[in-house]
Amino acid sequence: MTKVSFERAKKWIEENGRPLEKTLIKFHFSEGASQEVIDTLKTFQNPDGGFGNAMEPDLRTPKSSILGTSIALQVLRSLNLKELGSDIVESAIIFILNNYNVEKMSWRIIPPEAENSPHAPWWNQVDREDNFVGFHLNPTAEILGYLYNNKHLVPRKLIGILSLKVLTELKSSKEIEMHDFLCCKRLLESKNLDSSFHQNLILELDRLVDSCVVKDSSKWGGYGLRPLQVVSSPDSPFFGKLQKPVEENLDYEIDIQDASGAWSPTWSWGDSFLNEWEKAKNEWTGIITLEKLVLLNKFGRVEG
Repeated sequence: MTKVSFERAKKWIEENGRPLEKTLIKFHFSEGASQEVIDTLKTFQNPDGGFGNAMEPDLRTPKSSILGTSIALQVLRSLNLKELGSDIVESAIIFILNNYNVEKMSWRIIPPEAENSPHAPWWNQVDREDNFVGFHLNPTAEILGYLYNNKHLVPRKLIGILSLKVLTELKSSKEIEMHDFLCCKRLLESKNLDSSFHQNLILELDRLVDSCVVKDSSKWGGYGLRPLQVVSSPDSPFFGKLQKPVEENLDYEIDIQDASGAWSPTWSWGDSFLNEWEKAKNEWTGIITLEKLVLLNKFGRVEG
């Protein structure tokens, strides 16, 4: 990626992105302060400790959700801080624990009230209740990772129960859905995992990764799991297995940057909430453009 192309993308975020992405681009590339990111992130947090308020652009509800909270914790993880602002993290973990379903051993990814606010059609809940109850790796596996990272706040028994449940689900699967894999990948990237659990998790994900990653570059224009979403840094345990498609994917991402400097989402809301989708699309463009710059930089693919 040329320096000119990089600066064009950076400028797009600075002029059009959400305040959150503006602080993140400064943090990653202009020596911005991590506290600025944390302060901006707090604007999405509710008094119950959870995150809503369109933290996830496809879900516009002000209500807290496990989905929104998991994305906020992803952002905090990207700061690579040894000690995060304890108030923002601890209150988020308390929200997570308060919304755990003991019977299902899982979390409802979005609240029923989200139906009353603009949202993408895949978040419709009417006549689709089965999609939002019961055990699902998405979001449970990812949430388990945040519990491992904050063991001092979490009952040890709960971590053990969920770890066994996640591994049991993976071992019984012949293939895995892309969002389930991404949640398990984020779990794998968590600190403080028990060594035996970590090793078993790698084994199962390595076995299943071929069932969900799209290696054919002609299909990358659609909605699917690209190699760079699996191998998000050269340190990934899946890099050796996917090295060739990852290199092709890096070239592809550089080639498809549009004239404005940005990368846009590959999905839409169809005929649902047209005005709100335009706002969400712009927010996603900032999020995705930042992700591409961070990824290309990690792989040494940004000039200068």
